[in-house]
Amino acid sequence: MATLQVLRKRFKSIQATADMASALKTASSVKYARISRVLSNIDAYSRVCDKTLAMFGNAVLSRKTKDVKPRSCMVLFSNDRGFCGGFNGELLRFFEETYREETEPPLLMVFGQKGQAFCKNKGLDFEGLPLMEIPLYQDAETLTARLFGLYESGEADRVKIVCQRFYNMMRQTPVVETVLPHQTGEESLPDEDILYLPDRETALRTPAMYCLTNSIYRIMLGHCAGIQAATTIAMRSACDNAEKSLEELEVLINRIRQSEVTNSVIETSSYLMSEN
Repeated sequence: MATLQVLRKRFKSIQATADMASALKTASSVKYARISRVLSNIDAYSRVCDKTLAMFGNAVLSRKTKDVKPRSCMVLFSNDRGFCGGFNGELLRFFEETYREETEPPLLMVFGQKGQAFCKNKGLDFEGLPLMEIPLYQDAETLTARLFGLYESGEADRVKIVCQRFYNMMRQTPVVETVLPHQTGEESLPDEDILYLPDRETALRTPAMYCLTNSIYRIMLGHCAGIQAATTIAMRSACDNAEKSLEELEVLINRIRQSEVTNSVIETSSYLMSEN
């Protein structure tokens, strides 16, 4: 059996872990609430943007060249750290399977240190980019402009985003989102009886880019919401386990202390009786 000194050191160690987990749980809960608020605010607008972009058709977001390289541009959103349960492991396994399905090595952009470390260990060529804990719309604008530039110039025949799709606090699922070329819906804007100035493509290009940016922004927000949700759940579980371990240790420490006191009293009583 461990000594009282060893048990006290273990108690302090578990207490420190519990304090750290509690701090991480609080921080991730606050960030999750902020991201969820933004997602809720743009939800209706996002649905309208998706319908609008589907109506515009791919002709609006067309290429300037017919010389298109037969490879895709793949964007991986991961995480900067652990403490989020199986969030990273599940996502990276899914990404590896998706990557192997590509006929040509894609142009690879990786957000987050976990994904970058994974790709480096696998020997993949990639560009590492920082991941914002709470993405801003300007971040989505910058990324959209760059991705569309690769698609428009023919450097990539399509653009895919690998991320965790956020459903709720308890559920996130790895998915591949093909953002370019955009899927055209059944309805489309008619060309007849409508005057486009200077032409249809120019008139619709700007709103189409806004809609595409919003789609990518929603993907970024959903992924980051999943990170904070998974971290909150994992740290809540860690706090619960730490509390249970502390309770068990406290009982054991009290028993050992009481046993030592009892033995000391017995020894003292025996000594006094022997002296008499």
